[in-house]
Amino acid sequence: MDDALALRRELPTARRVVGIGAGVLGCEIAAAARSLGRQVTLIDPLSVPMARQIGGELGARIAAMHQRRGVHLRMGAGVCGFNSVNGRIGAVELADGEVVPTDLAVIAVGSVPATDWLTSSGLTLSDGIACDAYCRAAPDVYAVGDVARWRHPVTGVSTRLENRTNATEQAITVAANILRADRPYTPTPYFWTDQYDTKIQVHGVIAPDSRIRLIEGDAAAGRFVALAESGDTVTAAIGWNHPRGVRTARRRLVMDP
Repeated sequence: MDDALALRRELPTARRVVGIGAGVLGCEIAAAARSLGRQVTLIDPLSVPMARQIGGELGARIAAMHQRRGVHLRMGAGVCGFNSVNGRIGAVELADGEVVPTDLAVIAVGSVPATDWLTSSGLTLSDGIACDAYCRAAPDVYAVGDVARWRHPVTGVSTRLENRTNATEQAITVAANILRADRPYTPTPYFWTDQYDTKIQVHGVIAPDSRIRLIEGDAAAGRFVALAESGDTVTAAIGWNHPRGVRTARRRLVMDP
């Protein structure tokens, strides 16, 4: 909340904005700043924005969307330092020697689960609190939300999700399990992002090697539904300005119980 309030306070007077990290949050901040008329530079060490979330092919589409809106992309670039002017940031230094002037820098490069307070608890801590398929970390001890890493009983993959929908759904399952329902937690990972006039929704997981197959709509028109496939397995349904279509396509996912 403090970061959000600071950003709201600084944006009205910042003429130039640099976003460090082109994941979902970084792209949303870049879109918001550009919509307010700011000069925006978006920096990330990967080749396209949101590469970890949606892969290279769809990431290239995100890049083109931001470039059409006037965002300066510095993909494949690392940040090595900051320059200050009169006690405020004046520029961001890139690893290749380029200096990007700015009035405001927003760093969105990921998060670390806050588990230090549990170091001596006896719980297993591994990028979060390790849980079984029931979100149980130990007898009568459960974890919920961003900090919980559990083994998905359908995919068999140890998973930790950072979004509001997961925290809500996981809490419902854990409440039932506290009351002895013994219900495994089997969600389909989901996230959405609104950037400019585009809503992107993803049900499932897009692997780095996934093949993206259009099944409805027109990619050129910016409204379509696609599936991410690994071999013969559908791992994600993607909606690009197509909420109704992606809800239907979700039924094809292998991780739906």
